[in-house]
Amino acid sequence: MKEYKSLTELIPEMEPDEIFYKRIFLEYPEAHLDQAHTVEEIEKLCPEASSHAAAGFTYHPGNALDETILPSDEDTIIFRHNRYSPAFLHSHTFFEMIYVLRGTCENIFTSHTISMQAGDICIVAPSIIHALSAFSDDCVIYNFLIKSQTFEAVFLNSLPKYGTLHDFFSRALYSPGSQFYLYFKSGKDPQLVNLFKKILKEYRAQKRYSPSMINALLEIFFICLLRNHEKNMIVPNPAGKKQEKNIIFILKYIELHYATLTLPELASFFNYSERQLTRILKNYTGQTFSSLIQNIRLSRAAELLKQPDRSVTAVMEEIGYSNITHFYKIFEKKFHMTPAEYRNTL
Repeated sequence: MKEYKSLTELIPEMEPDEIFYKRIFLEYPEAHLDQAHTVEEIEKLCPEASSHAAAGFTYHPGNALDETILPSDEDTIIFRHNRYSPAFLHSHTFFEMIYVLRGTCENIFTSHTISMQAGDICIVAPSIIHALSAFSDDCVIYNFLIKSQTFEAVFLNSLPKYGTLHDFFSRALYSPGSQFYLYFKSGKDPQLVNLFKKILKEYRAQKRYSPSMINALLEIFFICLLRNHEKNMIVPNPAGKKQEKNIIFILKYIELHYATLTLPELASFFNYSERQLTRILKNYTGQTFSSLIQNIRLSRAAELLKQPDRSVTAVMEEIGYSNITHFYKIFEKKFHMTPAEYRNTL
């Protein structure tokens, strides 16, 4: 791995495109190429800069990047972000992960800007309009462009399939019009850096089964990212309001105590009023507290019914219900069959 030491400890030499972009940036200060612009705006402000597409990609109408730009035989493409590349506003139909290994940059969204530092990782969902501004010689930033199907396989599958967090991420990442990203401050986590080096080495080698190996390493990368830095994760408020720093902890607490938890207990534990907490849950999940609890209980019931030695009554009581008639009614409404019929389909 010695050949990858330079990724974090040495400043890479300027590539021809970077030399070009830096010259344009210095020669045309009035164009403010470090600020977010659409491709059309760049064409007007600085035609010479617009002749180069950032990262070598051609932008389609509406500044959108389609998944078809990715090679059909690759699930992920990885490249170092060009320093001084104009901050093109764009969106894409795939997932993008930005990993800052050295230096700083700005990830510019339509409503706000994130100032990213070394160790920071941002996962941007499809359809979000953003631009990356990296205008210093010491930046080392890598972009991962990941097909949606691949991201679902390596990220969402690393979460418990039936749970609040899985449902939350699924809704946020795939809901039409959602402006969603995950932002982690990993603090130069050596475990993540080493995993990244292995991923990059495999990507550059392109050996037999490399795509499968990269997917496996990415899944481990995401698991370590969540395990080590979930507490430092920043999630934007879908309602466009102030971010709620406790949302992940709230959802995990619900997942742990769903069988007996009440709204007053949850509000008291996190020092919110019931009204505040109800609004937070609605903004981030689209559900009320009671709906969240019911969905968790029923998903858990479906899992427990896979165990033939557990009676339906025992399953019902374990997930927090005491009325068998009510349990059958809500179970059948969700799964379109009774618990006994569901068990027979397994």
